[in-house]
Amino acid sequence: MSELLDYPYLSFFERFSVAPIKDIFILPSSRLFLAYLASSFLIALVGHAVSARTRGTKSNPMHDLLPSSVYLHRSAVVDYWYFMVNAIVSGVLLAPFAGVGLVVTSRVSDFLKAVGWVTQSSIGAPWMVNVLGTLFLVLVADFSSYLVHVWFHRIPWLWEFHKVHHSAEVMTPVTVLRMHPMDDFVTMVVGGVLGGTADAVLRGCIAPTFSPVGLYGITIFTFVFYVFGYNLRHSHIWVSYGPWLSRIFISPAQHQIHHSKAKRHWNKNYGFMFALWDWLFGSLYVPKEQEPLEFGLGTSEDGEYSSVLRLYGLPLVKLYRKYVRPTSRH
Repeated sequence: MSELLDYPYLSFFERFSVAPIKDIFILPSSRLFLAYLASSFLIALVGHAVSARTRGTKSNPMHDLLPSSVYLHRSAVVDYWYFMVNAIVSGVLLAPFAGVGLVVTSRVSDFLKAVGWVTQSSIGAPWMVNVLGTLFLVLVADFSSYLVHVWFHRIPWLWEFHKVHHSAEVMTPVTVLRMHPMDDFVTMVVGGVLGGTADAVLRGCIAPTFSPVGLYGITIFTFVFYVFGYNLRHSHIWVSYGPWLSRIFISPAQHQIHHSKAKRHWNKNYGFMFALWDWLFGSLYVPKEQEPLEFGLGTSEDGEYSSVLRLYGLPLVKLYRKYVRPTSRH
């Protein structure tokens, strides 16, 4: 586990591309770690109780928080099957690329040594170096996630693959893994290149004594983010951080807005952890109050991604029809 903490920028799939399904639920570096699922449910339960008391109504929290209309919906069932199949498929396809970040770190470190840019002493007190260095790498990883996410939406051929994720008609925590292997591949490579470069520069030029600050194999910042309701992002449960904090961190409500069918919500809230990038590049959407949402693509393609085979194959079929077949006719 310690080698994962040594490289805080490593992406989810870079860590778990060959992990058994059971490990995804028992390793704290997984977004579906049982403790994170439990903490999200507890937050939802507290929110439900407060809301019910405020409205002066009574309802069954289990019915409201775990409705069969969501968790037994055909889209959710496809997610469950895809999760199990893709744990094997992506493991096989992505395993050869799992070390790209470590390779980049090594190559950039060698370059910095060759040109004499390596320092022997860190700037500042060790605790400050460790905390700020960890935050720096988390920010780089988060920016990488934002950048790739924007590409998925704005580059037409990448959008065909990313439609797999956005085609979910209902969302459960498992929907986070409704990703085409191409999505994971691009995320892994870009995250590895940017994160590996940042890591090498940090350790070589600024803080050779740097040691990440973390818990259970992940950075303290990531751990706290996952504990405080991360798994509600892919759910029907509205949790907003309010107008101020939502400009710093992406709330579950903001990510749900990103999945909304409504055109006013399209191309908003690309961020993973921090809202900073959305604010800088004009894609931040902070809701003033709870908004009714429907999830899906919001186009005539809604309902097409109705099986595991279609999640894998439709992007390839659509790309063939769009780019290859028109050319072959000429």
